[in-house]
Amino acid sequence: MTNVEVQGELPPSIPKEQILVMAKQICQNEAPDSNFEISIQLVDSTVMREYNRIYRGVNRSTDVLSFVGDEIDLGGFRTRLCDIIIDTNQVFEQKGSKTFSEELWLILIHGLLHLMGYDHIRTADKKKMEDAEDNYRKQIPGGGIA
Repeated sequence: MTNVEVQGELPPSIPKEQILVMAKQICQNEAPDSNFEISIQLVDSTVMREYNRIYRGVNRSTDVLSFVGDEIDLGGFRTRLCDIIIDTNQVFEQKGSKTFSEELWLILIHGLLHLMGYDHIRTADKKKMEDAEDNYRKQIPGGGIA
C-alpha cells in the first residue's frame, strides 16, 4: 500500500493522481512487501537551502532531498514514513530544453528511487540508478519522456 500527499503547487500538466500512480508503481516494483506513506513538498530555493543546510550541512539549494523515516504500525500494516522535498526553482533552472513538467517528473522519479535505496555516489550504484530512472521515465503517464 502506498499513499502520497503533495504539498505545493503542481503544474496543471501533472495531476496529483498521476504522481500517485507513478509512486505506487515504483514502490510496488522496488519494494513489493513494503507499505509507504510519502509526503512530497514543493518548495522554493530559500526553503530548500535551509533544509539542505540542516540535514546535509550544505549551505546551498539542491533539486531534491529524500528522507526515509521510521517504520510504524498503521492499521495493522507496517508502514515506512518518507519525505521528498523538491526545489521548483532548481527544477526550472536545470530543465534545459525539457519542459518544466518533464524535468519535475525526472526529479520526482529520482527522489522516489532514493527512497527505495538507490544511490549515485559510487560508479556501479550510479549506473543502476540511471538504468532504473530510464526505465521509469518511459512509464510516465502521458507517454513518458524519451
